This record gives sequence, C-alpha cells and structure tokens, in this order.
Amino acid sequence: MGFAISWLAVSGKEPQQVLDELGFTRTGESEEFPESPFTCASLQGGWFLVFANSFDSPIVSERALSDLSVGCSVVSCQVEEHVMFSSATCHENGARAWHVEHDAQEDIYHLVSDGNVPPAFNDIYASLKKEQDDSGGADADVDYLHDAPVALAKAITSYRHDEDIQDAKTDPFEVLQQLRPTASAKPWWKVW
Repeated sequence: MGFAISWLAVSGKEPQQVLDELGFTRTGESEEFPESPFTCASLQGGWFLVFANSFDSPIVSERALSDLSVGCSVVSCQVEEHVMFSSATCHENGARAWHVEHDAQEDIYHLVSDGNVPPAFNDIYASLKKEQDDSGGADADVDYLHDAPVALAKAITSYRHDEDIQDAKTDPFEVLQQLRPTASAKPWWKVW
C-alpha cells in the first residue's frame, strides 16, 4: 500500500470561507488520521488544511486553486506513491506562483519546477539528491527525490501527510461532507 492523496492549505482566509468556497460542511465527527474522503484541520502558523483521500482530487485542480487563492495564499500537494509521483504548487491572489513536480516514471532524478520557487527548495533538493547519489543513484532501490515537493510543502505549511500535526489535539481531523462538487469538477465524459 502507498499513499494516493491530495491536500491544500490556505493562509489569509477564514476556515469557514474556505469550506464554503470549496462546497464542504463540517459533520461534527473527528478522527486521528484523515481516513474519510475529505477532512480538514488547523495547522501551525494560521494555515488551514483540507485533505482529500484521493490523488488528483478536483479540490487541487488548477481552476479550483486559482479561484480559492483570490485574496490569500494556497499551497497544494499531491502524492501517488504507487508510481512515485509528487507535486507541490502555490497559488496567490488568483494565479499560480510556483510549481515543483517529481515523476519517477520519467526518471529517478526527474524534478521540474516553474515560477518563483521558495529559496528553501535549494537546500531540500541538494540534500535529497545527495542521498540519492549516495544510495546508488538511478540504480538505487529508493527514490529520495520523491520527497522534494512534499518537503517543500511542509517547509511552508508545517504539514506532511505521513506525520502527525504538530501540537494537535487528539483527533485533529474534522470530517467533511461535500455539499456540491468543486466548481472545476465535471464528469470525465464531458468535453465542455
């Protein structure tokens, strides 16, 4: 088993407004780990997390992130460990500010970025590349660079999907119910 998840964290917008814009309501249930299809949690530094227990969720589509980021910052992260894909993206004030992506199907060293990537990324990349090199490079049985987008998203928001939330209460994840599909969600068979 491996993770196949998507999440976003928002800074600069009230949690209820985030949920309203994404079409979610709180159920009143909580859980220790985000096992339900959608959950939310408060993070350190004023970030608010919305977690989807699926890869490539509509909540992290380009349109949804651009719309949600009007008047705030939104960092998103996607992980699909079955194929060793990971990405992190930041949207600010309705536009994408930066994006980092790793796809081991392309190459174990595959890592692309665009935009104004935060300076923390340079140290993250250098450290993970050294670990990959020291473990046998492309012939290694491990993919360290898969962690680069995930580590960058954590450096900004304090959240990482495979770690506990720092200083969190016992069951920090609130279960959400989706009231309506995210604006950008449409059936796969519709071309318009």
